[in-house]
Amino acid sequence: MSEQNRTFLALGSNLDDRLLNLKNGITMLNNHPHIWVLKTSYIYESEPMYNTNQNSFFNMVIEIDTNLIPQDLLAAIKKIEKLNGRKHSVIKNMPRTLDIDIIAIGELKINNKTLNIPHNKILERMFVLRPWSDIANTFKVIDYNLTVGELLEISPDSSELTLILDNEGLL
Repeated sequence: MSEQNRTFLALGSNLDDRLLNLKNGITMLNNHPHIWVLKTSYIYESEPMYNTNQNSFFNMVIEIDTNLIPQDLLAAIKKIEKLNGRKHSVIKNMPRTLDIDIIAIGELKINNKTLNIPHNKILERMFVLRPWSDIANTFKVIDYNLTVGELLEISPDSSELTLILDNEGLL
C-alpha cells in the first residue's frame, strides 16, 4: 500500500471489559466487507484527559486498508461503536465502551463539522502517539510535516502510559 493511502484508527475503551471491547472493535472492523485490519499496536493504559472523574482507558492504534470514502468509513465506525454499546452523549469526554477515531488517511486533509483528518489533537495525545509509533513510527503526518516518532518526541503531553498487552492474538 502506498503511503498516501495508509489509514490509521485510534481505539479506546474505559467501560466494562476494556480489552474485550477493543478486540470486538477490531473483529467488527475486520468483518466489514470494505475494511481490512493490517496492523495492531500494543495496548496501553492511560489516565483520562479532560474529564478525569472516570476509569482509565485502554488505548491502541491500528492500520487498516479500505475502499470506503472517509465519510462512509466514519459512518461504519459509528455503527460499530454503537453495536459495542457506545452511547453518544451531548457532553464530551464521557466514559465509553468503545471509541474509534480516524487519525490519518495518507496525506488527506479534511476539516469540517463531522470530520478532521489528520485528527486535530494528535500532538497533545500521548495515548495516540505512543501506540501509533509501534506500527508506523516513520509515517509522516501532513499537518506537521513530521513523522509519528518525531511528534512523539515533541508532544507536550507528559502522561504516563502503562504497557498492558502486546498485539498477540488481536487479529
